[in-house]
Amino acid sequence: MNKSYLLLAFLTVFSITTIAQEADTSQVKKEKMYTVLGNSWKVTKYEDGTKIIEWEEEKEDYTPKIRNKRSKFHYNFLEAEVGINLYPIDKGAPQVKPWGSWFVGLHSVGTWKLSKNFHLRSTMGVEWYNFKFEDRNIIAVKNPDGLDFVDFDQLPNGPEGTPTKSKISASYASISLVPTIRTNDGNFRFGVGGYAGLRLGGRGKYVYDDADGSKQKSYTKSNMYFENFRYGLRSEIGVGDVTFFFNYDLNDLFQPGLGPELQAMSFGIRLD
Repeated sequence: MNKSYLLLAFLTVFSITTIAQEADTSQVKKEKMYTVLGNSWKVTKYEDGTKIIEWEEEKEDYTPKIRNKRSKFHYNFLEAEVGINLYPIDKGAPQVKPWGSWFVGLHSVGTWKLSKNFHLRSTMGVEWYNFKFEDRNIIAVKNPDGLDFVDFDQLPNGPEGTPTKSKISASYASISLVPTIRTNDGNFRFGVGGYAGLRLGGRGKYVYDDADGSKQKSYTKSNMYFENFRYGLRSEIGVGDVTFFFNYDLNDLFQPGLGPELQAMSFGIRLD
């Protein structure tokens, strides 16, 4: 039998034996509340020695309050960034044309909310580096002893025609970690951190119009001597739903001794 029911039965018998005569309710000596196993009652003692026990009804509609604790980690499966790639001029590589030298990043993003004004943002994904040459006549040629930049008309066994586009590109599996300071409402954000990447592929490409005026495309599916591992510094400034980023490689874009010694940089935007 339920313990609470046994207790109720005992106290009921006790109350009957103690109230053998009608109480004089005009002289209250003492009142006291008792609670056992979730049941409550009040005992009133009078000057003539009698007692009255009054039971409180159970609250059947009681619902325990559950406090929801907000998670300090937020995950976004897919996020995109778009920007422009550049590198210093006069370093032995052809000058790049900003419009067409696209940087594209697709990332999964995890953000740790360490405090209201300090977040730790991390990403993992794939990034594409494209470098479109300003001079469309310059073609990147991969030779056993390194990367050469030659004129279209001087290509060994090259085609006849008019060049219209020339570029090299590489893709990297990348990760980043950026500590970020935010205002209370999150409308302004500033962060500085780092990134690293492992090369997945690379290629050279040039486009030309042949003697008949038809567009032709030529590809060199190769690493083009891009560095296999890249790392650098990253900064971000966010205003509202727009974030501007800047990446600066600390290592050379090309492998040592096989290409010009220069560092690449990228800048662009993402929509949060």
